Order: sequence, then C-alpha cells, then structure tokens
Amino acid sequence: MSKRNKLRNIELEKVERRKKELLNRKKRMKNIMTISVILIASISILIVVSMANNTNNYDKNNELVQSSDIISETEVGIPVSGIGDNARFYSYDANGVEVKYFAVRGSDGDIHVAFDACDVCYQAKKGYRQSGDIMQCLNCGKQYPINSCGTENTAGGCWPSYLPMSIKGENVIIEKSDLEQKNWMF
Repeated sequence: MSKRNKLRNIELEKVERRKKELLNRKKRMKNIMTISVILIASISILIVVSMANNTNNYDKNNELVQSSDIISETEVGIPVSGIGDNARFYSYDANGVEVKYFAVRGSDGDIHVAFDACDVCYQAKKGYRQSGDIMQCLNCGKQYPINSCGTENTAGGCWPSYLPMSIKGENVIIEKSDLEQKNWMF
C-alpha cells in the first residue's frame, strides 16, 4: 500500500471516529433531554399534588377560613352582617378536630348554614365550593342550590351535611354540641 493510500485510510478512520463521537454525543443529548423532561414533569406533578393537599386556612374560594366567634359556653355565632351571597367558611375546634362549616345568604334572602362535608363523601375530606348560586361537592361533583342547603338530608346520598342554627338578634347561633357531634366527619 502506498503512502497516499495509508494517509487516506488514516483520514477515513479519523472521519469515521468523528462520526461515531458525534452520534454518541447526539444519543447522550437525547438521553439528557428525555431525563430533563421527565424530571420537570415529575416536579410539576408534585407541585400540583402538594397544592391540592394544602391544608392551610384558605377555603376553595380563596377566602380565609375564620374561627367561630364564641358567644357562650354552649354556643358559637356568626354576625348576620358578615353573611352575604358569597359563602364564607368557618371552623370550630371540637376537642382537637377542626370542624368546618359554611354560611351564605341565598337568593331567597335566607341565611343557609351547613357543614363543609358531605353525608356520603365526607371521608374524602374535600368539602364544597361555591359556583354562582350553587354549592358543589369537591369529591363527586354534585351540585346543590344554595337555597336548599341547611335542610336535613331526607333522601340520603351526597348532601351538605345538616347543621342546625338559629338567629338571635344580630347573630347566627350554632350550638357547640351540634358541631362536636359531627367531628367524626373531619
């Protein structure tokens, strides 16, 4: 073999080696990109799940959950003047369990109060959110007109759990014993 052919073979070998190196680099970059996409997707999923499971003091409508005002040894109260057509969520510490409930004024002008838990879906601990003039279960998606909330569930099935209340003067009054009686739902 002549010197010229040897040089040509050496150059061809160098070219082939560069092609292989370039191909290997492309494969590594593809692997790095795939891993990066998987990592970003995983982090995004973790953030979404974390936000969904956030147990801070905000309700589903981004309203601050308020602690109940203690009226007496046996009663808690909500000022009637603070209840409007947007549901407000409240909590009461029933022997270490945060019992949640909401109050809202319906289109009928009446005040409607119910536990922020469903008679059926309570184990999911998701509660309700308001959408216009309805309350929607965040577990099963069923919707209930606000004007029907605060009544006893006589048909069974999903329903904002009944919370007895009365109005005395300028306050909605709820018996502590009624809140404590349903702490198992929370």
